[in-house]
Amino acid sequence: MTVKILIAEERHDRDSVLAKTVSTLNAEIFLATDVDEIHSLCYEHVFALLIVDEALSPTDKSLDIPPLSSAATILFIVPSTLELATPETGGQGEYIDYISQPLTSSLLLGKIHTLLHIHQLQQKLLSCKELVQDQKNKNQQWQQSLEQQNHYLNMLSVRDGLTGLFNRRQLNRVLEKEIHKARELNTDLALLLLDIDYFNETNRISGQIFGDSILNEFAARLTQNSREGDHCFRFGGSDFIILLPETTITEALEQAEKLRLICCDKPFTSGHHSRSVTVSIGIVTLRAHNPKNQDEFIIMADQAMYQAKSDGRNRVIAYGQHNAIQSGKIDTIALLQDTLHRILEKTKDSSIASIQILAQNVNGGQQDEHAEQASQYIHLLCERMGLPETILETFSNALVLYTCFRFLLYRELLAKKKKFNHDDRKLINDLPYKLAELTQHFDYFANERRMLLSQGEHYDGSGYPEGLKGEDIPLAARIFSLADALAAMNSDRPHRKRLTPQEILNQLLQGAGTQWDPSLVLLTLDILGDQQLLPLDEDQLAQTRLLVSQKIVQSSSHTQ
Repeated sequence: MTVKILIAEERHDRDSVLAKTVSTLNAEIFLATDVDEIHSLCYEHVFALLIVDEALSPTDKSLDIPPLSSAATILFIVPSTLELATPETGGQGEYIDYISQPLTSSLLLGKIHTLLHIHQLQQKLLSCKELVQDQKNKNQQWQQSLEQQNHYLNMLSVRDGLTGLFNRRQLNRVLEKEIHKARELNTDLALLLLDIDYFNETNRISGQIFGDSILNEFAARLTQNSREGDHCFRFGGSDFIILLPETTITEALEQAEKLRLICCDKPFTSGHHSRSVTVSIGIVTLRAHNPKNQDEFIIMADQAMYQAKSDGRNRVIAYGQHNAIQSGKIDTIALLQDTLHRILEKTKDSSIASIQILAQNVNGGQQDEHAEQASQYIHLLCERMGLPETILETFSNALVLYTCFRFLLYRELLAKKKKFNHDDRKLINDLPYKLAELTQHFDYFANERRMLLSQGEHYDGSGYPEGLKGEDIPLAARIFSLADALAAMNSDRPHRKRLTPQEILNQLLQGAGTQWDPSLVLLTLDILGDQQLLPLDEDQLAQTRLLVSQKIVQSSSHTQ
């Protein structure tokens, strides 16, 4: 690249030593006759060398030269009477040298080549400095990125990936620290263990995505309504722990009750799913229960929480409230019994989940809508009838078993696009026996087995397998049969589209007193109207209710 040289002299003489010498250079030469031109050209170009003749050269170094490149060099031509100065570096880093009159071509050319060489070296130095600075900037960026990554990894190591709460690993650290702090300061420490009721059932019926949204929303409600200084953790699955420093047993009970109400008063909603959720809470405090270590602290809270579930769920229980402590010691027999019971419950849940996964792998989830609707109707009927919540789990397990086994056994038959013929019906009527045979391998499905064995019975005695009639049919089986049939009416089937609301009303009216318990049908009509589950005409609904009520009256008079 051609270098640029600026010659600053009052009068330019082409025959001068300076003019002749610079003409021999492989450079682009610019001329200036005064300071203004020097300024103008220096702002427009980047010069490697500036040569200033004796007329413009300052004797007191006060020539106002605009900022040049840090690699620029300056050669001042000075009178012979002036003592030559030692080369120096200017204020902006420019290299400055001097040459006196009279000029000789060889000496001038030597000075120029030296200064141009210095210019090249300075350029390389500046380039190296820029590279070093650039590398320093990159190193700083990498260091910041590394620190951010380490911070993120540290966060991941102590946070639950789904809810963002502290995880069990962090619980062990914080709990040990808080116990030590409470004992050192002679203050109390409370631990709340919360478990979402029937969470496994929600996952089975509504799917894991909705279950995850419940966990997220549940965690958000806990953190939003916890006090400053409290610590929230996800303990695992649907279990959560809250540590409350400087909190007595009375204060812990009040806070736990507040959290319980916050969770159950407002449904959890995601997409088209909506479900009311309750929570069982166990409480332990350092002073009231005196745990020996952090493991016993958690075990006591777990026992109290399980006692809350055994008492009906959706409640708060402090450890020892129901004789969980005897003579200041943990009742090891009760602990062992509860532990074994919980193991069996987990085994039962695992069996249900495995069966469900097997069916989903075969049918690709074709029965999900039917099962979800049936579960919803069962829940609404049980709530309206005031049945205990413990029966809901049996219903949910029975529904999963029924839906999955029915499809696994008869998937080709259920996929037919024609109505069932006599032989098809006969084959389907054997389902209760097959369900009972399959579930007899699992003793913990005894309640579900009794329900499934009778779900095909009709209220008028025309059903199967035993031809039971009226009140002889178990109530649970009557509820299950009606909810399953209503879900079938409101779902697409291979041989037909879902029924219209009017057709559903007609089917319920026709089946009341024959296939289904008319009192349950009447209750279902009330639920459909109150919950607006179907776009029903109010007059048609009222007329159907009237006709079903008349059937109930007629049935009662015949019985008498």
